[in-house]
Amino acid sequence: MGRAKEIIYLSIIFIFAIIILFWNIGTGSLTSWDEALYAQVSKEMLISNNWLDLTWAGQPWSDKPPLYMWFTVIFYKLFGINELSVRLFSALCGLGTVVITYFLARRLYSKEAGFVSSLILLSTYQFLLAAKMGMLDCAFTFFITLALFLFKLGEERKGYLFWFWLAFCAAFMVKGAGALIILIILAVYLISSRQLWLFKQKQFLFGMLLAFAILFYWHFQSFMHYGQGFIRGYFIKHLLIRTTTTVEGHTGDLFTYFGVLGNKGRPWGIFGIIAIFFIFYRIIIKRENKHLLPFTWAIGVFIVFSLVKTKLHWYIVPIYPALAVLISYAFVNLFRKKAVIVILVLFIIFSGYLAIAKKIYFLDLSPNPKRVALAVNKITLSQNNLFFYGVGDPGIIFYLDSRYKYLSEEQLKAKLKEKDNYIVFETNILRKSVVGNFDLILEDSGVSLVKIR
Repeated sequence: MGRAKEIIYLSIIFIFAIIILFWNIGTGSLTSWDEALYAQVSKEMLISNNWLDLTWAGQPWSDKPPLYMWFTVIFYKLFGINELSVRLFSALCGLGTVVITYFLARRLYSKEAGFVSSLILLSTYQFLLAAKMGMLDCAFTFFITLALFLFKLGEERKGYLFWFWLAFCAAFMVKGAGALIILIILAVYLISSRQLWLFKQKQFLFGMLLAFAILFYWHFQSFMHYGQGFIRGYFIKHLLIRTTTTVEGHTGDLFTYFGVLGNKGRPWGIFGIIAIFFIFYRIIIKRENKHLLPFTWAIGVFIVFSLVKTKLHWYIVPIYPALAVLISYAFVNLFRKKAVIVILVLFIIFSGYLAIAKKIYFLDLSPNPKRVALAVNKITLSQNNLFFYGVGDPGIIFYLDSRYKYLSEEQLKAKLKEKDNYIVFETNILRKSVVGNFDLILEDSGVSLVKIR
């Protein structure tokens, strides 16, 4: 009976997850900035066939490691350059996160808790948004979840401690130094559970050496290619400055992410906050150490990103699998045998709300860049000598035909003197700095297409 029940639970989870996570991800438009930016970096990687030296708009780009872009290029090759290929790796990582969350809650508590935790995660707005968009956060969350689950398995079967480090390495290759949150969570967990001896296991040490070797190789190759630009973009801009100062007005305080959990984490975010206090009581008063890993995980993510000066709501996405596990225990503890029925009813209600009120299945958050770029492509369909200059919106750049080439300032001066060149500008740049004989072919949403006479 137990085996049959688990098959039923997993079948329901897979059916719901595939429908929710993959339905309509190939429609709408890519969101400017980040989603379209990563898509364009991947597009340029495909065109250049250079998988190590990343570029954006023709310029060296070293802000993030390349793992997400590698998968996107693979999907470009399989399915073409489109929204589906950009978002598919996120959706697959979302599916993987839901499944691992089931097995983690099952291992800590019960099959019922595993089932409940998966449905909670599948009906959490911000997690779904991350899983259905071509950004880094769901892949990052997946590898964090995988790493911590593998470590939990490694407490009994030491071979998993080696694989923990490969999952950590993958998380690092998705989002860089943010993956250090895994080691912070792990250190606090091992101290609080009095298992520091696991650090000395040979499988753990071998895995650590391999992971550090891989990461060192990539960082060394990037430095050799980008030089000081790698130090400025990767370390200073995206690690030091974002951690210690507010970037681009994304400010907040130590309570900012309470609001994010209540708003973006709806409808389960409030339940998650309550569950944290409930689990804290169970740990301190009841001495229930089985909660330590998800509790440390949730608290660690919340505190670390609350201390980071630059506040972006998607930084908190890795907290949701941990919250789902904690909430599942509280629900099963409260409703007992009725927990599965209660969560199924709530899941259906909340999923309907997200579909209707939040339009989670119709992601068309930046339609103008796509519309304008496709209009430009249509006008110049049979033309040659296609260029763009000073276009800052990555959505415009991504949707422009691959025949459009980036111009530097020096190249622009030469192309303005050549007859029948088509050049896309940002309108304000065209008006302020371009002098010459040209015909204005199109002007729309701050973008202009001109033909040189």
